[in-house]
Amino acid sequence: MSEIHRRTLFLLQSVLVLWLNVQPAESGAVQLKSDNLDMTLASNELVFINFYAEWCRFSNILQPIFDEAADEVHKQFPDAGKVVMGKVDCDKENSVATRFHITKYPTLKVIRNGQPMKREYRGQRSVEAFTEFIRKQMEDPIKEFKTLKDLEHLDSKKRIIIGYFDRRDMPEYNIFRRVATNMKEDCQFHVGFGDSVAQMHPPGNPIVVFRPDVAVSNENDETYTGKMNSFDEMNIWVQEKCVPLVREITFENAEELTEEGLPFLILFHATDDTDIIKDFKTIVETQLISEKRK
Repeated sequence: MSEIHRRTLFLLQSVLVLWLNVQPAESGAVQLKSDNLDMTLASNELVFINFYAEWCRFSNILQPIFDEAADEVHKQFPDAGKVVMGKVDCDKENSVATRFHITKYPTLKVIRNGQPMKREYRGQRSVEAFTEFIRKQMEDPIKEFKTLKDLEHLDSKKRIIIGYFDRRDMPEYNIFRRVATNMKEDCQFHVGFGDSVAQMHPPGNPIVVFRPDVAVSNENDETYTGKMNSFDEMNIWVQEKCVPLVREITFENAEELTEEGLPFLILFHATDDTDIIKDFKTIVETQLISEKRK
């Protein structure tokens, strides 16, 4: 081989190596399809999905913003198993769109611990807003208290789940935390460890207690009696306690409630008239429970 040929070959090899090194890794939101969706949902704590259609003008406007946000989120949460921002082409993946009841584009849904959250994302659609939303979603949903006296100052207008555990590294606490991440929009979660809560439970046997919003309801405290090592069982119980039959309708949740397609019975009341709220809840809940039993 001549010297010129050797130099030409060396130059081509150098250009190839340089080209490979400067090519960016796959970026943007992960393209989700029927063959990789379930694995993605099962292996990540939070999956934020953009359901889109290529013919939709609003989908096309959102897509580069969502992809850029996905890159930023990956920088902030690089550990595997934490957060994935994904996208689904609903025309190509019709079965996936049907599974998640997608009827409009784009639709943004949050899947946590493999389960869809009932609230779609309806916030601002910018890189900053998406990134901040993910940051808030990844915050620890549980507040730790140091003494039992701290529980005396909890908000009596909020529905609260309290856990009493020996240690943070208990498998049961991991279940409790997973449930809290799913339900943190509906309840406040508090936890105590070790000696500070030793009088509240037998050693090695943690307990979880529901404390109702006593300022606006006639409900009583209730202790969870299911399996502490069963995520599904505890999650169902907490959901029943945190999502009451009678809910407050606000500007933020009105669209979500109307999408359920159920008729409304609305109480309009004075701000400080908590007695009428309690009576209304008791009457409606009693009636609904009675109808269920028929």
